[in-house]
Amino acid sequence: MHDHPHPHPHAVDHGTGSEATPPTRPSQAVLLDVGEHAGALVLLSCPQREGLEVEIHPVAFPEQRQHVWVLPRQGPDGATIHAAVFPCLTPEVYSVLEPDGSVRDVVAVPANRVTYSTWDEHRVAVASTHVGT
Repeated sequence: MHDHPHPHPHAVDHGTGSEATPPTRPSQAVLLDVGEHAGALVLLSCPQREGLEVEIHPVAFPEQRQHVWVLPRQGPDGATIHAAVFPCLTPEVYSVLEPDGSVRDVVAVPANRVTYSTWDEHRVAVASTHVGT
């Protein structure tokens, strides 16, 4: 994950300039770094969006884009879900973009919380879960 001001329609490894390939096996764990000064965003998706990059940016700073892939992820019950995980975000209100660059949704990511939303063909309400005490 990295910040950059330019959109692109495919996965690119900016370190080498070559196209990167998302993993194909379900990941079993994602380390979330949330706390007093950070929150996390989990965008649940669908199998049709596997391997696509989802971009977000703070509403007030559209040039500060970040992106991650939608990947198959193994849940605790063994079921596979598809999600994009932003594990550590500055508490802000973020625009979630569609592949064409249009704003799909606006999501508040507070500190000490994991916020859940969707990034697929259907709109679903946003929820957040408090982390810690």
